[in-house]
Amino acid sequence: MGSIDKRLEHRLVAPHKDEEAERRSAVIRDILDEFASLKASRAVHYRGGKRIEPEDIPGKILGPGYTTGDVWELARRRVLERGRG
Repeated sequence: MGSIDKRLEHRLVAPHKDEEAERRSAVIRDILDEFASLKASRAVHYRGGKRIEPEDIPGKILGPGYTTGDVWELARRRVLERGRG
């Protein structure tokens, strides 16, 4: 039983991080969230058997023929611009 208590305690107590590491972690998490949001905007949905066209935010901003790397750069740029505003 002691090992279970230690594992639970280890999960409940967050390791000490410095402010710079916390800021980097928050920025990375925001970039991943933005990337997921941009990718999700391209998804096709159906409602009542009718196709709902995707918004395709990367396509509107980057134009046709963009790559995954372009979407990563767009996500990074959008997060950093939002952070400065």
